Order: sequence, then structure tokens, then C-alpha cells
Amino acid sequence: MPLKGHSTVAAVRFLPNGGLLTAGDTTMRLWNAENLKIDKVWKFSNVVETCCCSPDGRYIACGVLDGFIFVFEMRTRQQIAVWQAHAECGQGPLLQFFADSTYLLSAAAFTCKIWCARTSKLINTWDTTLLTSLSIAADCTLLAVGSNTGVVTIHNLPDGNATRRVNAHKSEVWVTLFSPDQSLLATASRDEPDGVKLWSTERWEMVQALRGHFGPVWDIGFSTDGLQLVTCGMDKTLRLWTRRGGGAGSANWKLENVLAGHHDAVMACSFSPTSSGKEVVGSGARDGSARVWRLADVPKFNTTESPAYGMPIDY
Repeated sequence: MPLKGHSTVAAVRFLPNGGLLTAGDTTMRLWNAENLKIDKVWKFSNVVETCCCSPDGRYIACGVLDGFIFVFEMRTRQQIAVWQAHAECGQGPLLQFFADSTYLLSAAAFTCKIWCARTSKLINTWDTTLLTSLSIAADCTLLAVGSNTGVVTIHNLPDGNATRRVNAHKSEVWVTLFSPDQSLLATASRDEPDGVKLWSTERWEMVQALRGHFGPVWDIGFSTDGLQLVTCGMDKTLRLWTRRGGGAGSANWKLENVLAGHHDAVMACSFSPTSSGKEVVGSGARDGSARVWRLADVPKFNTTESPAYGMPIDY
């Protein structure tokens, strides 16, 4: 189902109730979980590059040029805090809430910071590599930070101490994402054919490369049960991967389907947390289009159509 309104989409996230949050251009938009109509549009004076939702659904936050964070209360849809978290960084900060929904991690340039989301009180700050992505593990003890050099740095939380560096890719790591059970860390870059890699968090070794995308992979999303993975990228497609047997951290992921419907690079993707066996994925593209995919209704991809989407037939 296509969703219209943006001129470009940079981020897509689902709320715990199934509502969809999209960010891009100078707006952030909330789409109703039931009918996917617009519930709210927030407008800003500069470009919105990131957004996130608190795990309990009480708050949403977005990162706006230049280094600003806006926090809103979902019940009232009203702004409760705004501050410049990273001065002169030239970007909207990368953001993620902690599990208790009280604290918010922001990152830009070479710096990570932990804030109280409601009061903007700074709790901790530390320096790291030049940041391109981040992910907090479910138990909030680890932070994975992607860099422009292909290195992923693992930090302890909340102190920020760096404990490990993983040589994950040859170029910018656009995505880092822990699986729900923390057994895997997924990373993505422009490294063809190994644009997506899965790493064991026990041994910090690569367990599998997921091959198929043409060009950079911009985003990754795990399903809530950790059994499916969606990826998206420059080739205008989303790819759905399924774990076929094996335990947590296994290297038995297979390509399940290719979702082709966007007409420009797909910049963001996310699984809905309320699927209950009927998985739903949201996506957003550089041309401003956003889509919601009910996976059970998506036909299996026909390989004879692949040249129209800039992909090799043998994927």
C-alpha cells in the first residue's frame, strides 16, 4: 500500500501499536495503524534525517539539521523538549531510546551522548569513530557503532567504554542492528557482493553474508521473533530473508522474496512489532514514496522481471 506526502523519506519506524512513523524533507508524519491515513504531520525549519520511538510508545524523537533533537509525547502529539545536542555537526543526530524509554542516545560526527529524553539533561558523553550508524542491544549493555572506514566499534553501556573493534566492511557501514535476542549483529554497506553481513555476538565472527542487492544497502530490520530480516538499498528493492532452522546465531538464512514496487533508492525499512503471524513491513524511498507491505499478500518475485529493477536475474 503506497503512502504519499513526503518529497523524500529518510527514516521509517513502527510504533508499538502498529502506527507508522516516517521522516524526511522537513516533516515527520504519523500514519494510523488501522487505516494508514495521516494522523499527524510535524513541520520543521530544516531537514529531518532520523526518527525513533520509545519502546513503550510514549515518546517519539527526531534528529534535525544541524544537530537538533525534538521529542514529542504520543498521547498529546505535543512537543515536550527540543535542544541542540551536537553543534555544527552538519547532520540530524542518529537516535535510539533505551529500553526503559527514559533515556535517549544520540550520535553525530565523532560523539555519542546519553540524555534524559523529557528534560534534555546530559547523562554521559564519549568520543568514538566518525559515526555512520548505531544500534543498542535489547538489554542496553552494548552499543554497536558503524564508521566511515568499515570498522564497527562495540561500546559498553552506559559508560561508553570501547571493548571491541570489528573489521566489518571495506567502506561506510550504513547500518548496524542487533537481533532481538542479541545473538547476531547485522551490518550493511556498499560492499558488493557482501553488502549485508551477520556476526555472532558470542565470538564476534562473521557467520553469513547475505548476497543479492546491487549497490549500497541502506537499512535493515529484524522481525520481533528474530526469524526474518528485511533489507533495502540503492537497487530500489527490499529483500526478505528467513532463518531456516538452526539455533540463535546460526548461518542458515535464505532469500525468501524480493519486494519490488519503489521507483527510486529505498532508504529505510522496518518490521511492524504487532504482526502476530501476519508480518508487515514499512519502507521509504528517496523519491518520497512510502509503502506498507503485508507480506502474506506479496506475490513471489518473478526473476524474469528483474532487469526492470536493475538487478541480475541470477540473485
